[in-house]
Amino acid sequence: MIPVKIRRKLEELIEDILEHIKGVVLAAFIIVGFLSAVVGYRYYRYSEDDPQFCASCHPMKDAYNEWQKGRHWQVACQECHQLSMIEKDRLLLAYVLKGNKPLAQTHGREKPWETCRDCHLDNVSESSGDMRKSYGHARHVFMQNLKCKVCHGTIALHNFDADETACRNCHKGVHGSGAVGASCLKCHPF
Repeated sequence: MIPVKIRRKLEELIEDILEHIKGVVLAAFIIVGFLSAVVGYRYYRYSEDDPQFCASCHPMKDAYNEWQKGRHWQVACQECHQLSMIEKDRLLLAYVLKGNKPLAQTHGREKPWETCRDCHLDNVSESSGDMRKSYGHARHVFMQNLKCKVCHGTIALHNFDADETACRNCHKGVHGSGAVGASCLKCHPF
């Protein structure tokens, strides 16, 4: 057993040390908190705004190259390919556990088509003008409620020209055999 006098001296010494360290510990916590906030914010901006983020996790070279050559090159991937926080966490966890091994993902296939109307409702493209004034879009999009991907999603990634095979899928034999090989969009402009 430690004598009372020595025990009190030790307690006073520990209190003095803690009193002096308290400021240093508080400063360290503030610095770590500030740096964490800065790094967290920069990572968040990177993951939300920088197309390089998408290419950093899985093989996206072909899609990235097509995007750069396409009409949407000025639109960040994340504007169309949005992930919920749960989806992001799931991808991060899969990456941590599996590394660079390819992951079976569907996050880039459906959701982008849901966002087309956000930008294109008033103006489909420079050549077609207002989507509601365009007969083809008015009929197919607004009257028949077809999704954008029905006509624009059957060709290569990030190339959204209308695919005429989509026309023939719905309009079978409209002109008979005389129109075989003819361009639908030549006579039926949107």
